[in-house]
Amino acid sequence: MMSEQGIEKNIRLSKYPNLKFGFTTANFAKFLPPIAINIKLMIDFANKEGFSFIELRDPTADLNLSECADLAIYARQKKVEVIYAVNVGAMDPTYFDVLSRAIGNSLAFDGPKMIRTGANGPEFVNEAKKLYWTEDDFRKLVQNLNDAGDIAEKFGLKLSVENAREGLQGDGVQTFGTAELFGRQGVDANVGWQLDTANFFTVSRVDNDPNAVKEFFEQHVDKIDYTHLKSSQNGQPQPVIGQSDLPLNRYLDLLNKNNKVYVALELPALDTLEIIYSNHCKSIAYLNHSL
Repeated sequence: MMSEQGIEKNIRLSKYPNLKFGFTTANFAKFLPPIAINIKLMIDFANKEGFSFIELRDPTADLNLSECADLAIYARQKKVEVIYAVNVGAMDPTYFDVLSRAIGNSLAFDGPKMIRTGANGPEFVNEAKKLYWTEDDFRKLVQNLNDAGDIAEKFGLKLSVENAREGLQGDGVQTFGTAELFGRQGVDANVGWQLDTANFFTVSRVDNDPNAVKEFFEQHVDKIDYTHLKSSQNGQPQPVIGQSDLPLNRYLDLLNKNNKVYVALELPALDTLEIIYSNHCKSIAYLNHSL
């Protein structure tokens, strides 16, 4: 039942009662770039379909404080939480400038008080064949992320960074991957992991073994802040949540058990906005009836 103040019942899966489901606004960016009026449309969709939250993806923190304050009021009225996210990687020369704006924007919103940035950036973008961070890369990366995490913590926010282009595990001497980033050589406790369930198989430049990914996830689930949920088959992202290279229940079981509650659908943009909307609903239907 709907009211002017928002939906009265959010999506809950009987098998995973602890989990809150949302989506990233990046799913719609092809048709609805992240300007204030479009964000309100996506908040409306979240409210209508029972999503608990959105990840507001503002790639370089271009929204201003006034816009974010207004969006926060709108989201609060619709009973939709907001996680604020930017794309810039930690070794980008603009990283700390973007982070500064992003922190101000993030503080406007109700939600879990997380702020998401990228981990890898120009060091991968500018080298198409790069598979891992080098020793020098890794030292700079960890320092930047730790500094950023400390800054965010002073404002009551948790910095969260995503696994992406890097391979799962380097040798820890000359090559470094996701496992090293969140292992004993890597970031400190003020930097959390924004898990992406498919990037290991679709974005990573290394052919990662699903069993190794599963083992790493199980060992580091405590470091997860929130999750991008998407499916991959044969290394390709799927437009609707469904069967995946590493079955999604392997993730969801432990996320639910460990109370890592924020799970955002991340779906590829397709030919029409109507198809994208429909694929969100189909994805929730799959989660409800097939897992």
